[in-house]
Amino acid sequence: MLKFIQEIGWRGLISNKTKGTSEIFKRKVNLYSGFDPTSASLHIGNLISIILSIHFKNYGHNVLFLLGTSTSLIGDPSGKKGERSLIKSEENSFYSRKIRKQLFQFSKQFKIPIINNNWNKKLNFIEFSRDIGKYFSINYMLNKDSVKKRLRSLSFTEFTYQLLQAYDFYYLYKNKNCVLQIGGSDQWGNITCGIDLIKKKTKTQVHGLTHPLLTKSDGTKFGKTENGENIWLDPKLTSPYNFYQFWINLSDVQAKKLIKIFTFSNKISISKIITLHDRAPFLRILQKKIAKITTILVHSKKTFTDIYNINQMLFNPNLNNMLTFLSKKKLLLIKKYIPCKNIILNDTKFKILDILIIDNFICKSKTEALRKINSFLLNMNPFFSDYVITKTDFLHKHFILIKKGKKNFYLLYFKYEV
Repeated sequence: MLKFIQEIGWRGLISNKTKGTSEIFKRKVNLYSGFDPTSASLHIGNLISIILSIHFKNYGHNVLFLLGTSTSLIGDPSGKKGERSLIKSEENSFYSRKIRKQLFQFSKQFKIPIINNNWNKKLNFIEFSRDIGKYFSINYMLNKDSVKKRLRSLSFTEFTYQLLQAYDFYYLYKNKNCVLQIGGSDQWGNITCGIDLIKKKTKTQVHGLTHPLLTKSDGTKFGKTENGENIWLDPKLTSPYNFYQFWINLSDVQAKKLIKIFTFSNKISISKIITLHDRAPFLRILQKKIAKITTILVHSKKTFTDIYNINQMLFNPNLNNMLTFLSKKKLLLIKKYIPCKNIILNDTKFKILDILIIDNFICKSKTEALRKINSFLLNMNPFFSDYVITKTDFLHKHFILIKKGKKNFYLLYFKYEV
């Protein structure tokens, strides 16, 4: 079992752990990982916690997914610059159903139970203050980074979050014999609160282990409430095609790090893949490996196969010559995955500039469209800003493919008015 710590260590899945954590893996361990439903979807930052949980499961440990339905009504201050707006109870219920559904696909495949922390809703405020609050001094709580960095903007509501999460750990220790909590490095303060509570109430030492956060190019983390381009697990928020492309477009430096985190290949296999990649970086062997594994894990093998075939078509050097010969079936497959805009055909002519800015689909304004006009291709052919689309441009009487720059494709689907 000690080999397990070495395994997740070389993968870069350990940010911090309590003293003595390695020793508990001499036996089977009960542990949990928590997910607060404060959004309609998990994102790839959450995926690290899921993958780490799967590693624990694969090594024979008992893992639980905790759905923090009640704590999400409070809001976790960790890593936030300002106070998060409280979500309404109906939103909370909706988000909980969505996140549970996403967790279920991993729960079913890897036999990891999902439990809900509704026990917090039964807490009496006075009893909670006496039975839990008395174990935490004000100085103790003020020294937590999540509090210290935002003391002036932190409300009492968010201030109590760490106590509620601590109680979750205590409850799961008492009722499920959980002796370990895992999560992102921003959760370290909350995790140690739970460890301290259990130690004070039961004289028992439990443990915590965190993994590094996944960060964007600007250094900020992928998170549900941060501004920026999050990569969601929900196919309606991030299409499976864009999900796949995210991994394909990783830099070599990122790919060498993330292949250890987001795949289950062993150390020898990953070393060989990196060696092959370095011999011919332009083939993007690393990126393709990560994209394949993550797309299959989050979506499905069929989805990956479809997207792979679409990529083979769209990034074929001879696409310009073969486009008119693509079957309607293949165009419908492309339509299923890449960004597509349905347009009612109530006229025989459409100005290209009007099409590019319709509903901000490709460009947000004519000024932007004019500025980038030379980066567009219509059915793989360049065009001028005064170009007018006619039915002769349609592929199979309905489709027009727009390419923007080197990597972005959009499909226009013209429907005849009934």
